[in-house]
Amino acid sequence: MFPLKTDIPVSKRAYGVWFLIIINFAVYIYFRINYHGLLFADHGFMPLKLSMPSNIIGIDEKVASFFTYMFLHSSFFHVFINMYFLYIFGRNVEYRLGTVKFLCIYILIGILAVTVEAFMMPELEYPVIGASGAVTGIMGMFIVFFPFAKIKTFIFLVIYAIIRNIPAIIIVMLFFIFQLLLWYMEQTYNLNEYLRSFQENIGIRSRYLNISNVAYYTHIGGFLTGILIALFIRIIKNSKK
Repeated sequence: MFPLKTDIPVSKRAYGVWFLIIINFAVYIYFRINYHGLLFADHGFMPLKLSMPSNIIGIDEKVASFFTYMFLHSSFFHVFINMYFLYIFGRNVEYRLGTVKFLCIYILIGILAVTVEAFMMPELEYPVIGASGAVTGIMGMFIVFFPFAKIKTFIFLVIYAIIRNIPAIIIVMLFFIFQLLLWYMEQTYNLNEYLRSFQENIGIRSRYLNISNVAYYTHIGGFLTGILIALFIRIIKNSKK
């Protein structure tokens, strides 16, 4: 299933969403042109760095990585998918919150999402990169603010495709369940070997799909953080009535 648009009208331009989209694509293009081998290790978030002595990894680099990781992407498809989902779900959330608050919460979710990754995988020696932690958090906020909104969705059913309006809470929860399922499959079975064997059988040998490269805890942490922040905002707003 691939979301196309929500049925909630937005009466003004989502400047915050467009600002994030432009910044992410600009950073991707800049680093694509000026790429070096240690780019992701230097600016991505690597939990193992947090336990390293300050004379090896400075405090400033450790702190900065909580922020910089979410603006780095490994491929055009990576940044495009993240920004597409931000565009679909972020505009309504920004309209609800206001631009400044939306941007601040987006960054906060990104930081807290990767904090969950660090807590769950403190020895991880590979850098976490990408905006997906923050974006899944915005999706979590969306279903709290607009649980019964309808999302026009492209559904591919192997033989044919259809477009249907599906409640937002179903779309987002299916996405979350899919993340949990992939995480469980990776933990329980050697799923990457099955994927590699399948790709070789259909003739793909140069670039393998490897689900261990997915930062599941960042996605899950971002999603749950977004839900909690949105619930807190609703409680505060209702208490003022």
